Amino acid sequence: MLALLRPSRIARRHLRVGRGAASLVVVMILFFIITLVAAYTSRNLLFEQRTSANQFRATLAFEAADAGIEWAIARLNEGVMNDNCTELAPATAVGAQPSFRQRYLDIDAGTGVIGVFPATPKVAGCVFDGAAWVCDCPDTGNPTLPAQVGSGPFPAFWVRFLSTQVGGRPGIVRIQVNACTRNDAACLRFDRQAQSGDGLATVWAMVALRSALPSAPAAALTVRGAFDAGSDDPVVVNTDAASGGITIHGGAAVNPGPVALQTIPGTPPALSIRQNDPEVALPNLTIPYTTLANDGRERMFNSVFGAWTPTYLAQPGVAAVPCGGGCNAANVNAAVARFPGHVIRLTGNGTLQINADIGSAAAPVLLIADENVQVEFGGGSPTMFGVIYSRAANWQLEGDGTIQGAAIAEQAFTFEDDDPTIAYNRAVIERIQRLNGSFAKVAGSWRDFQVRPAAP
Repeated sequence: MLALLRPSRIARRHLRVGRGAASLVVVMILFFIITLVAAYTSRNLLFEQRTSANQFRATLAFEAADAGIEWAIARLNEGVMNDNCTELAPATAVGAQPSFRQRYLDIDAGTGVIGVFPATPKVAGCVFDGAAWVCDCPDTGNPTLPAQVGSGPFPAFWVRFLSTQVGGRPGIVRIQVNACTRNDAACLRFDRQAQSGDGLATVWAMVALRSALPSAPAAALTVRGAFDAGSDDPVVVNTDAASGGITIHGGAAVNPGPVALQTIPGTPPALSIRQNDPEVALPNLTIPYTTLANDGRERMFNSVFGAWTPTYLAQPGVAAVPCGGGCNAANVNAAVARFPGHVIRLTGNGTLQINADIGSAAAPVLLIADENVQVEFGGGSPTMFGVIYSRAANWQLEGDGTIQGAAIAEQAFTFEDDDPTIAYNRAVIERIQRLNGSFAKVAGSWRDFQVRPAAP
């Protein structure tokens, strides 16, 4: 009976074959599942690679566009430059080249409104060539940037200025920057269409001209400290009714002595003097912990320029003229020609000899003389068009010449010798206020999208 129940050799062989077939089926199913998992994983990997590549291109374009905003603001605060957007060296003749702001902005000296030469659209641009940025600042049309060879990427951007989106407000203009991951006009122009594989970005910001002289002086001559009329026959003139015709505005007593005062017709000259004004005197404050706000001289500077001395003099729109060994009108005019629209700071321990005209009625100059610099006229009867602010302990003005604009002494002032003239000129002062200074980004104006007008 047991022999009948025991499987035969053939039956045992068939049983082993069946078990092998079942194992093969299970293994094949497992391989199929693994293949599906591998395929799905590869698909996700490819998707992540494409996403990463797109993110890299988008970030690259965005960073290039944002850098274009900062680049444009920096160029606005520089001097005259070549077509490759590089400042000219001091020894280079500057008459043939404009500055960046002169190339791309049209500032109305009468209103301060900034235009952008709509008749001849101008666009600046740069491209990264793999080692450095190469730029082009043409006088008209679009930039011509060199073609790049290699796998790249070679990000590039174009910059343009818009004045129609700021409502005609003076001193403000909008910058738009288009950027692309390749140097192609079709990808960079401002009417572009997106193309496959390109990283595109557009960034906007408003910039404003921070006036070099935010508050206009009210008098032809402003003196915070002691005033000495000297013994010759200087002249101080203010016939401007809007300013009240103030000739001398002093923080201390003012005895005009031999000074010839000319003011608004019908007003006694003696009444054109404002003296012992505490708003001009601004004494040192006896407050613990010495700060700029405690120093009367710094308070005077701040009241005129709206900033403390270190901050104001560190702005990019200030150009220095060294006067350590003495300087003259030619040195100042050379700096004015090289840095149009800038404040001119006289540094060192010497004297500025105004021996020829400085500036003009159309392009006046703002001079700030450091503590150890004296300003005087030397030879002939030259005219300085603009405003002079002296930080000297005692500004001793001598010589036969004329200041057309205004003069401000941070400390004492003396008419030392000869017959200089200081004449209040509102037009000159307002041109300085509207044309001179540094450009800065308007807080809250940056955006990376275009606001489209509402549908009618």
